Amino acid sequence: MARKTAVSGGRALRAALRKLPIDIKDGVTQAIAQAGAAIFTDAQAAAPGPEHPYATGELKRKLRLMISRNGLQARVGSWGKRRARHIHLVEFGAAPHDIRMPDGGVIHHPGAPAQPFLFPAYRRHRAHSVKLIRAAVNEALSRAAARQGGKP
Repeated sequence: MARKTAVSGGRALRAALRKLPIDIKDGVTQAIAQAGAAIFTDAQAAAPGPEHPYATGELKRKLRLMISRNGLQARVGSWGKRRARHIHLVEFGAAPHDIRMPDGGVIHHPGAPAQPFLFPAYRRHRAHSVKLIRAAVNEALSRAAARQGGKP
């Protein structure tokens, strides 16, 4: 399971943006979708695929971008019934361990090194994403203030 990383003040900002008319927050939802798509594309390109000797390509196929219904949140990862159950083992690696078999036997797994692909994609795009979303939020709030007769 991939960790969620949040920007501080995100919950309060989403609550304020939910109250704005749809046409005013359109730019914000587009910026969030654009930022999420950039991270998703980068993570999918960096994820180990069939070219890796032990990979089947399942991780690349099951990596998803989800935009919330209100458009104010984007998630990149693998979840649900059809998730890639090994995403965390690829991202963070696995220590050597024993695997108990149904017939009573034991297989010793030597462990696997970390092959980070999701967090590096997030880190590469974070600054640009924040800048893009911040500009869209400022524009939305200016338009909302102008509509209310306040100072833009």
